[in-house]
Amino acid sequence: MAPKTNCNSVKLNSCLSYLQRTRVAHTIKDLEKQLPSVASINGMQVKDYLQTLQDENKICVEKIGSGNWYWSFPSQDQIVKQKILGEVQSGHDKAFTIVQDLKQTLADKEAQREEEEEMVDTGGESREEVMKEKSELEAELKQLQKELAAYRDSDPTEIERKQKETKELFANIEQYTDEIYSLEAWFRTMGGEDAVKGLQQAIYGDEYDEEEGGLREMVA
Repeated sequence: MAPKTNCNSVKLNSCLSYLQRTRVAHTIKDLEKQLPSVASINGMQVKDYLQTLQDENKICVEKIGSGNWYWSFPSQDQIVKQKILGEVQSGHDKAFTIVQDLKQTLADKEAQREEEEEMVDTGGESREEVMKEKSELEAELKQLQKELAAYRDSDPTEIERKQKETKELFANIEQYTDEIYSLEAWFRTMGGEDAVKGLQQAIYGDEYDEEEGGLREMVA
């Protein structure tokens, strides 16, 4: 059960110091007599303070016979600190690994984008295939941005660099869109305005902007 008393951190340390200094196990009756004068708390608060120290793994409590015995040694405090440090380090390592994976994924997407641009330049894919792959790439990039944001507090320096790379990649997609506009101009020259409009409506679908007469502008 959670303690009812809002325990003062200074008084908690006083209780802990007393237990470590005496280097013996105490009954609750002993502590109800000693801790009020040691930590400036009243007897009714002793159990709450002991419960808080127990919850924080700073003291040991064992039921021996008909009652509980309480004790704490300096070495135990060091073990707890090492355990906490290990947990923090493990969390950091996990976050770092995830960030590195995201970095590799971004690099792969950049390479994929470059390959797609090259295929467009050489006429390797149809217009519909290019638009489909562009849409999928944008969706994956948005998901990566969300994942990166989730780990912003894990490694601020690394995440900031990844966010910068993501923005640069998004800018490259904007350039990709400009190149699509250039292709539209070529189709317009070859087939006329009506032919281009029909092609745009068929390929862009919901992304077609009637007012703009082309692909809907992306919002960064």
